[in-house]
Amino acid sequence: MLTSVEIKRKIVHLATLILPVGYALTSEETVILFLVPFFLALLLVDFVRHFHSGMASLFEKYFFRRVLREEEKSTFMGSTYFIFSTILTILLFPKSIAIVSLLILILSDTAAAIMGKWIGRIRIFGKTLEGSMAFLITSLLIVWIYPNLNRSSGSLAALGATLIELLPIKVNDNLTIPLVAGAIMVFGVG
Repeated sequence: MLTSVEIKRKIVHLATLILPVGYALTSEETVILFLVPFFLALLLVDFVRHFHSGMASLFEKYFFRRVLREEEKSTFMGSTYFIFSTILTILLFPKSIAIVSLLILILSDTAAAIMGKWIGRIRIFGKTLEGSMAFLITSLLIVWIYPNLNRSSGSLAALGATLIELLPIKVNDNLTIPLVAGAIMVFGVG
């Protein structure tokens, strides 16, 4: 079932399209200069909410079950992982591969969540086949539409990112999806 919390989360997720679009229109330095302080602020908030009871109760009252998932109570927020992986993706990969990897994270993960919760019936590792298919199809569309991208390595990256999203890996998929997709595109060319 698609809940209002998930809809809010996916709207926030889609709003982050500003990052790959901004990167496409500016330089690595400009985006990193914006992202690093933002990441450090999120990291500080995450640490403070874990070690300060007053901040923990504020988060409990205003954020959990509204935009944050229950499992984010004891770990970093998904947004912290997202900004960290965005920084790493931009620093580690050529610009076009970094942008495509971030688009896969933002658009394909959103498509998977919406389709999986809306029409998903066949469960696999706590996810749905329908959500995973939406992730794969969206990822393939991204790599096939994006200009000057190797379609073969892009297609492998779409498949790899889909598997990373589907498998019950303990690392947050906001971190793993773009890094796996980017690495496959970089190393899958040769």
